[in-house]
Amino acid sequence: MKDVIIIGAGIAGLGAGHELYKKNIDFQILEMSNRIAGSIETLNINGCLIESGPHTFSSSSKEVLDLILDLGLEERLIQADPSSKNRYIYKNGELLRVPTGFLEFFKTNILSRDAKFTLFEELFIKKEIQEESVEDFISRRFGREILKNLIQPFLSGVYAGDVKKLSANAIFPKFKELENKYNSIILGFILSRDFKKSFKRLTLHSFDEGMEVLPNTLYKELQSKISLNVQNIEITRAKDFFIVNFKANNKTINYTTNSILFAIPSYKMNDFSYLFPDNFVKDFFNIEYYPIAVVNQLIDKSKINFELNGFGFLCTREPHRKLLGTLYSSSIFPTRAPKGKALLTSYIGGAYHRKVAEQTNEEISNLATKEVCESMHIVNPGSLETIHLKVHPNAIPQYEIGHLEKIKQIEKLMDTNYGIFFTGSYLKGISINDTIKTSKAVVNKIYKFLNAEIKKEKILVS
Repeated sequence: MKDVIIIGAGIAGLGAGHELYKKNIDFQILEMSNRIAGSIETLNINGCLIESGPHTFSSSSKEVLDLILDLGLEERLIQADPSSKNRYIYKNGELLRVPTGFLEFFKTNILSRDAKFTLFEELFIKKEIQEESVEDFISRRFGREILKNLIQPFLSGVYAGDVKKLSANAIFPKFKELENKYNSIILGFILSRDFKKSFKRLTLHSFDEGMEVLPNTLYKELQSKISLNVQNIEITRAKDFFIVNFKANNKTINYTTNSILFAIPSYKMNDFSYLFPDNFVKDFFNIEYYPIAVVNQLIDKSKINFELNGFGFLCTREPHRKLLGTLYSSSIFPTRAPKGKALLTSYIGGAYHRKVAEQTNEEISNLATKEVCESMHIVNPGSLETIHLKVHPNAIPQYEIGHLEKIKQIEKLMDTNYGIFFTGSYLKGISINDTIKTSKAVVNKIYKFLNAEIKKEKILVS
């Protein structure tokens, strides 16, 4: 009998597997596709190192850094070029640098003079106890211009979501904490030592051969405990254990196990709704995901009339604009493209352009070329060569109003349903670090559960 069966071999499942391995807990990971790593994917094309999923992680990513130490990957870490601290906002036909300091904030053209001085009114605004959307929260405390020109582009880059629907309580919990404690975010920032530490100068990292180094190394460690191309998974609950039947390589296989860990996106939980109370999946796993197209393009640096000295740019929301933003991939990591070439990675889709999932690759490529050329003032669209394009139909889970209540109910189910557990980016953070942190926490729950089961068996025997 296995202690744990994990469904899914993305970074959530692999991270959980690593923690179980360290604790000498017997497990098996079942993956329905022919590859591990989920959305993390690194490719070598035309002399370029391309990411079709996450590009980097930051120096604040404690769980990722701990995992790197566990796996002995320190020497394969690379740090982003110092210029990547420069970020830009595309607004009204211009690329404007995002201010990184107090004085820069008052010089920037991203905000009007009135918006800059209205900011200080935040010190006198009363706190709001009820859950709010990001739009309501930011508008109430800082004004609509800061929402439109800074927060909305930022969240388009991170969540590709709709600020009218996203929950401020779920996405900005530290801001809400400061508001509740100090009645002002600005005052809280000044007085809170811990919060200021979280905003210290961060550095960005990847690996010498891209982000897929991390899941690939986990796969090497856990390979004997991972089954790929698994089909027709059926789970039956017995009295105090589970029976898991599935097909792999045209063979029917079954395991008995003490517990199940679902490490799959929430929308895939429908396949296992029979394991849960009536309407539970419908009520608490109905988390929306929006599509995103990732377009990697190559261009001669001589065709760009300014120096690419930054991380990239995000777009304010404008009529008919579908581009969320563009990373200067070969500026962040200069060895990612051939000499004299620039590698640009653009993102299209999200809440405001869901139809991207219905478009052809040619249509998406043409759209990316048009909008990147407009944003970067590239005269000749033919100078941009699309070398890779991937559409993620369900790219990023949306933490919308009510999200925290859903997570509360899912946590409650883990504590009371005797052997069923969950992990993934749809729970407590969408970053790689948050996902690994979630998996680590749920493994501790599983560990306690298994120990409790062992104690029960000993009592029954005696």
